[in-house]
Amino acid sequence: MGDKRRGAAGTPALRTVTRLGALGSLAALVALVGLVAPAPLAGSAADAISSTPYTCTFNVSTDAITGAYGTASAIGWAGNAQGVTTCLGGAFYVQDGINQAFGFGIYSGTPTTWVDAEGYLPAQITTFGYRGATVAITELADQVVLGGNPYVAVYSRVEVTNSTNHAVTADPEPSPGLIPLATGPTSVRPHTSVAHDYVLAVDRFGNAYPWPSAQSLLGAGGFNQHFAHMRAFWNGQLAHIAGVHVPDARLDDAYRSGFISTQIARSGNDLNTGVNGYGAEFSHDVIGILANLFTQGDYENAQALLLEARHVVGAQGQYEDGIWTYSWPWAIYLMKTGDLTFVKANFSTPGPAGATQPSIEQTAHAIAANRTGPDGIMGVTNDIDSDGYWTVDDYEALMGLAAYRYLAQQVGDTGEEQWATSQYDSLLTSTNQVLSATITHYHLTYIPCSMVQPNTANRCKNPQDANWAAPMLFGRWAWDAPLFGAPVSGPGITSINATYAYGFNRLKGLLPADTFGGYPSDYFYSTAYNAGYGSWGLASSAYRDQGIVGYEFMITNSQSGPYSWWESASAPSSASPWVGRHPASGQGSSPHAWGMANANKVLLDSLLAQESNGDLMVGRGVPDGWVSAGGTMSVSNFPTTDGHRLGATISPQNGSVTLTLRGSAPTGAVLFELPAFVNNIAATSSGSIDQKTGTVQVASGVRRVTVRLRHSPS
Repeated sequence: MGDKRRGAAGTPALRTVTRLGALGSLAALVALVGLVAPAPLAGSAADAISSTPYTCTFNVSTDAITGAYGTASAIGWAGNAQGVTTCLGGAFYVQDGINQAFGFGIYSGTPTTWVDAEGYLPAQITTFGYRGATVAITELADQVVLGGNPYVAVYSRVEVTNSTNHAVTADPEPSPGLIPLATGPTSVRPHTSVAHDYVLAVDRFGNAYPWPSAQSLLGAGGFNQHFAHMRAFWNGQLAHIAGVHVPDARLDDAYRSGFISTQIARSGNDLNTGVNGYGAEFSHDVIGILANLFTQGDYENAQALLLEARHVVGAQGQYEDGIWTYSWPWAIYLMKTGDLTFVKANFSTPGPAGATQPSIEQTAHAIAANRTGPDGIMGVTNDIDSDGYWTVDDYEALMGLAAYRYLAQQVGDTGEEQWATSQYDSLLTSTNQVLSATITHYHLTYIPCSMVQPNTANRCKNPQDANWAAPMLFGRWAWDAPLFGAPVSGPGITSINATYAYGFNRLKGLLPADTFGGYPSDYFYSTAYNAGYGSWGLASSAYRDQGIVGYEFMITNSQSGPYSWWESASAPSSASPWVGRHPASGQGSSPHAWGMANANKVLLDSLLAQESNGDLMVGRGVPDGWVSAGGTMSVSNFPTTDGHRLGATISPQNGSVTLTLRGSAPTGAVLFELPAFVNNIAATSSGSIDQKTGTVQVASGVRRVTVRLRHSPS
């Protein structure tokens, strides 16, 4: 993958932001774009902050709103038209026609922590020292309904805590236009705290009705009330999806934060990739985001989202792989919910717009039409942002056919099931033959990123270009196709270990361990897909925990905002006042919904994965270190099949590992298969043992099984 800004014919225009400074005034902006200017003190400001480097500005080179040291994150509300970009120092940038930054002049770049409230909520807390006191700026967004119209409002609190023995003068210096909700003295007495609260209307859910008055915002309640409402809302949303608890608590928070950020990036039913930068839908992004949401168990508005995805893949000309994999989220949705009626209604019937709203059947048949490459492989595409016979395309097409075959089988269309089986077998044969010939001809030890070239002959010649691993994530096939009963064979299975080893060996001395690299031209350190690139590791024997290890790398080294990552980023900056390791710059969007979808899916798949035949895989990607340290892992509210849910807890202790299941029993077998079990099982309290794969298979009715190990994993 890479930079989507290059575009192509048929690509929808991205939302762009005009810098107010370039226009000279808000009046000039209004005149340029024909907006109705909000009235003074109506909750949207008249002047942007410009006297401090710690603000948010539009970066022309990356087409993204960005803060100091390449920072960017987001707050907002589910389905808002445009979320709010947040930046280092308590600054934030409002879109929806206002297009300017706000913040607090009290921040001057002293050592800073910047975190989500309670670890995951979209209420960001910036904490720093000031004249011996501690200042915490908290910013959150809440939905308010005023005069019958829904709005999103940002609520800010600047709290000054003076632990010294003398008074400290600390003026928040709010941007003009921030409406004071509650103010305290700027002189803070010893051993006391003072809070200053502000509000600003920032979004109208895509509508054009007038902005609310200052008086109506003041009458809508204070900061604490809106924090409580925001917290209850997002916790309620999280209650709908599978919950994750692992020994590295940062992953728990990143998982929850990622789900929330995806809902904030979403504009109505448009699954935008980002709040800034990629503030639009891209076909393969939408497919990946949907696949993760359905794997997690979020089916709110699922039908509308699937039909919106139909339009995205049918109308967009930039990426062809989106249309080939359109059947995949449908297959997950059907397996998890059992909603056969809705699937049947859209299986062979296109939308009212015809060709730009294809049926599931039409998207699958597009695969056959696009097999124009040598010996029947997929034709030339721009799917990794440059042209070529990309290996990832053939595996994505195979994934689409595998999902389509499952759907045809479920809806009872025998003819289409047979067609899909024939196409799958034929394309797999072509893929294996062409890829094997390329590997043999060029004496390769790895899966090349091109079907017909060694990596030295294309963009993958740069070891730091993460597209060397594109099949391992975006190809989906090696891990996800077998979940729907598809047979797998060839280099895409047998060479997974060798390809990971090849790529990481090339990066030695160039980048730290467990990053796959990034994208041109200045962002080769890491990507938002770093965890997702470990997806095929789940189908391997040596890299089964790579998804989790890659996710931990992202959290430690490449956050550009609290649990926010650019699509690709440069190396960490030692100059940033934000404590920790954070990139100096990045491109794309941050947060990046597709990147987070891939990260959260591989995390969940590493713990629990559902097969369409009813079998449940447990612990496939659990790191050995979690087992040897005795760390408990659990998943709650996990969607299995036909609307059922269950919970699972994995408890390592005293040389044994116990699995406990709760809720609806799976309809198939339970496959308990931690990497630590491979050739290391001494005994099991139930079920059969396969030492080579490290699998204990137990019947679906078994609620508890304990596996005793021969030795503790290293």
